[in-house]
Amino acid sequence: MAFDPARYEEEVVKPLRGHRGRLPTGDLARRYAVESGMSREQLKEHLRRVRTYWNQRSGARDSRGQVCKLLLAADEELRRTAGEKLHDPDWWRAQQQQWQQRTRTVVDQLAADLAKAYQALGQITRAQLGAVAAHFAGLDQAHIDEAVRQAGLRVVEAVELPRTSGLNRTAYKDLTDRLSELDLPTIVPLLHPGLDKPFTLVQAFTVPGGPRLTLDRATVVAAIEAAETTADSPALRARKAALKVLRTGLSGGADLRQVALFQVVEQVADGRAQGVADLLLSRRAVELGLDRQDAELLVASLPSGGGGPRDAGTQIRDLLQEGRLREAQRALAALPVTDPQHDEVKALVEAAHATVEGLIQQAAQAVRDHREEDAERRLREATRIAGDDEDLAARLARLPLPPPREPSAVEDADGSVRLAWKAPDSGAAEVHYQVVRTEGRVATAADDGTPVAATKDTGAVDRRPPVARQLWYAVFARAGDGSWSRPATTSVLVTPGLSAVKVRAHTDHVVGSWTRHPGVVAVRVRRTADRPPRRPEEGVAVRADAESFTDRDVEQGREYYYSLVALYHGERQVEVAAPMVVASASPRAPARPVEALTVTPVSVDGDSVRIRIAWPTVDGGQTRIRYGERAPAWAAGSTVPVADMEAYGREVAGPRRADGAETVLEAEVAAGHHAYVPFTIGGTGAVVGRVVMMGVTEPVRQLTVRRIGAEAVVSWVWPAEVSLVEVAWKTPERSTDLRRITKAQYVSAGGCRLPVQAGGGIARVTAVVVGASGEASSPPVVVSVDGRSAALSYEIQRQPGVLAKLSRQRTLSVRVDADCADVELVVVAAPGLVMPLRPDQGTEVNRYAGLALVRDLSLTLPIAIPPDLRRPYWLRCFVVHPPHVSVVDPPIDNLKVT
Repeated sequence: MAFDPARYEEEVVKPLRGHRGRLPTGDLARRYAVESGMSREQLKEHLRRVRTYWNQRSGARDSRGQVCKLLLAADEELRRTAGEKLHDPDWWRAQQQQWQQRTRTVVDQLAADLAKAYQALGQITRAQLGAVAAHFAGLDQAHIDEAVRQAGLRVVEAVELPRTSGLNRTAYKDLTDRLSELDLPTIVPLLHPGLDKPFTLVQAFTVPGGPRLTLDRATVVAAIEAAETTADSPALRARKAALKVLRTGLSGGADLRQVALFQVVEQVADGRAQGVADLLLSRRAVELGLDRQDAELLVASLPSGGGGPRDAGTQIRDLLQEGRLREAQRALAALPVTDPQHDEVKALVEAAHATVEGLIQQAAQAVRDHREEDAERRLREATRIAGDDEDLAARLARLPLPPPREPSAVEDADGSVRLAWKAPDSGAAEVHYQVVRTEGRVATAADDGTPVAATKDTGAVDRRPPVARQLWYAVFARAGDGSWSRPATTSVLVTPGLSAVKVRAHTDHVVGSWTRHPGVVAVRVRRTADRPPRRPEEGVAVRADAESFTDRDVEQGREYYYSLVALYHGERQVEVAAPMVVASASPRAPARPVEALTVTPVSVDGDSVRIRIAWPTVDGGQTRIRYGERAPAWAAGSTVPVADMEAYGREVAGPRRADGAETVLEAEVAAGHHAYVPFTIGGTGAVVGRVVMMGVTEPVRQLTVRRIGAEAVVSWVWPAEVSLVEVAWKTPERSTDLRRITKAQYVSAGGCRLPVQAGGGIARVTAVVVGASGEASSPPVVVSVDGRSAALSYEIQRQPGVLAKLSRQRTLSVRVDADCADVELVVVAAPGLVMPLRPDQGTEVNRYAGLALVRDLSLTLPIAIPPDLRRPYWLRCFVVHPPHVSVVDPPIDNLKVT
């Protein structure tokens, strides 16, 4: 019952060569070479061998490779539907009985069709019979002979006729191969996968009910774009390759309708050339997608000879072009020496044969020189010329693969070894790897040493390798059931270092702990101060046991670095050291938490935000700020290990500066809503400070201000997700006024209305978003508002009484229409008839500084006129400060003294 590959190829594969499209259901037992009497276990082993044969042969570029690809595709579909039934002997017996019943019906139908098509002449050519039998691939020769006998026909010999396409020969063959992989008979279902209606091709491509379906460049481009968005697979790669052939053909002037029509004609014309009846040819055209009327038109339009016989010289050239050297040699042997093309095609055949033989010899020498990749390349080149040479295919299958490339072995922290390599430089479809481990030497074969992995991946992990030993790893490769390659080797010395190292500083001592590999025999600890060690030998030795140490010889405020080295016993008890691990600690007094932290957004740039963080400077501790998406579970004031602090969120990194009693840090952080946590590092760990939740949102845009009398109307463009803003209004006259305005209030009031006094002010507008995680604020947008001018009016009055005219005492009464602070006035006197226009055009009589004037309240001030001032003269008041206050003079007779 052993599976015989040679017999299988002769009885199953060869009859299917040249078949296109989906395989017929046929005799499953024959397809799988299943024999009656096989047990379940025998079936499993037998099916595995059959599938291995298909996989090995599917890579061939000849017709056998195409048949094996079809068999693999059909097997995948059957395994999906039948599953474990394929291992059930009863299922196979039922399939055989069903096939025998169907076969009788099919044979009867074939006999009736043959009689109807050929009974008039009573004969059928052997080529015609072969063409008919190709459409009944499930029938064996005995069934075909029985159908011929029932039809009462005799079998005679015939000839084959050729056809050509609008594409060049190589491109068309590539297209045909790709369509065969996709189980598609023509390019029509390739370009229109969902088409399930008959179509026409003979005069034009039309689909009933589908006027928009075409065969043109736009259709090809759309199909290519659709393929680019589909997940990669072997079928997708075949589809892309076929579409690429069509796109190139279009650039060369090809007509897609002509290509599709030729594919149908090619499959039907062979039957016409061999005398197949029009009825059967028409049915074949319908199977290929044509509607019946178009199929009958196509068959009726075929030349009676199907295009004429192809001469033997052209046939031999075609065989060479298709990579079928052995068939070309057999055709040459049948070509008469008197044929005009004999000498020419003989030279072509002999040259191809010489090339193949040379490549075989070069491959053999490459194997001897350990250049397997070159040998494979030579043999594959030979199979492209003689793809029908079974011995050559077998030689290629037996060829050892090149060794895997670039092997590496890296020790992981847990002491395991992670192995990686690259696939060998080979065209093999599926490669298996065997990894073995040896100590102190290199493995010579795939079964030499300790097995580590058998895999199809290009990587493996050795979970429990020996420690403190020089380990060698060898990776072997092979394709299918072929020979193992030479090894690719790499070496590593496994010495796992200490893990989970923790060093905690207290006020007057430092404690260290770690986790060690079971093979560690001792741990060596050394200490350096103020700088890390460069070598394991540096520093002062610290007494340690296997899992911890306590160092009391320390001072507060100094940074100590501890080097920890795990020690192993190697061969002959030689000490082997693991890589050094360094940890640091600084003894400090207990730290105080940061009670007040402010976080202010400065600017937003895409996915990053610049923030300003400030906190009261803390003495005796190092403050670090970290931020995360959620607030930590620790309460403010609690002390946590520094390692736990470092596991929370990310650190805010940036330059720091002192700003009075505060420390200020500006830095770039990721956009979003975050919890900002200050930690103060002390002798017992990190002390948690007060958490600040802050998010950053988009700021308002196009901030503008418009003055309306004593008010300023501030307006802006709201961001899409913002419905609340905070406006800070700061003026010289008052402290900052803080208010929140909703979008509804803003619309109702026509903007944000602010009272403006003489000093003006600055408005800062911050967008605010309130969510489940708290508030998110934008960087503020600032606009300045000019102050409005205040008017100061005054009068100069005499003293009451009869003697007032002779008195040099006067009073100055001033009034303002808006509150004014820090006002400075000057009264000047100028002799003569010309009124002074500036303070420097007269003599200063009085100066009044630091006045606080209240709207609509008069202020009376004394004026003392110099005794040497002679009449006539002028008295006039000027405002020195502030500059925005204007002066309104009284009538002239109030200013002029005569």
